[in-house]
Amino acid sequence: MASRRARIVLADQQHLFRQSLVQHLRSGGHAVVGEADSLDGLDRCLIDTEPEIIMLDRYLPGGDVFEYIHMLNTLQPQTAVLLLVAYEHEASGLQGQAFLAGASGCMSKELPAIAYLNAIRRLQEGQLLFPAEVLRRAARPPSISGPVASLSELTSRELEILQLIAEGLGNREIAARLDITYNTAMKHVSNILAKLKVSNRMEAGLLFLRHASDGTLPEVARQQRFR
Repeated sequence: MASRRARIVLADQQHLFRQSLVQHLRSGGHAVVGEADSLDGLDRCLIDTEPEIIMLDRYLPGGDVFEYIHMLNTLQPQTAVLLLVAYEHEASGLQGQAFLAGASGCMSKELPAIAYLNAIRRLQEGQLLFPAEVLRRAARPPSISGPVASLSELTSRELEILQLIAEGLGNREIAARLDITYNTAMKHVSNILAKLKVSNRMEAGLLFLRHASDGTLPEVARQQRFR
């Protein structure tokens, strides 16, 4: 089934690559609503656009790209970030770091155009584009430390949404799954992050997985998991 039209911002320092990819994306039925060749340029671009997906060059000039992804994930959790790197072996090596920063995927620029179109379709469905092993490895270490609020601070609806976040669902898919509006899903996610004192949805999801693995989920959350 063809994917719906996505609003995309492409931030890459290589003009020829950007030009070629823009053409493929538009041929695939998507709207490239902005282009940038630096992080400063991306900042300016995001002021005027509301992209659903940002395709972001790993080596975009202007600062630490992973810190930038973390900031985007905190401020615009509804926007998926697809990290672009030069080579396939580099993409494999950066999967874990990209995931923990808050990206939705990490892909090589060596791939054919159809791979990007397939990736966009999956991102629109709320999927994460990381291998299962990357997600398992990220969930194992105690990456969240210090005084963190208990999951008991959350309402039953917020716990339900937190579980869906941990499963890798985006706001649009959460809204569809629970038959609520997109804005309502966004408000719930924002409340969850504030109550848990975490900075992004990835940390919230990892916190849920840690509680699930050590058997300390609240009773209402355990019932939801196995119903």
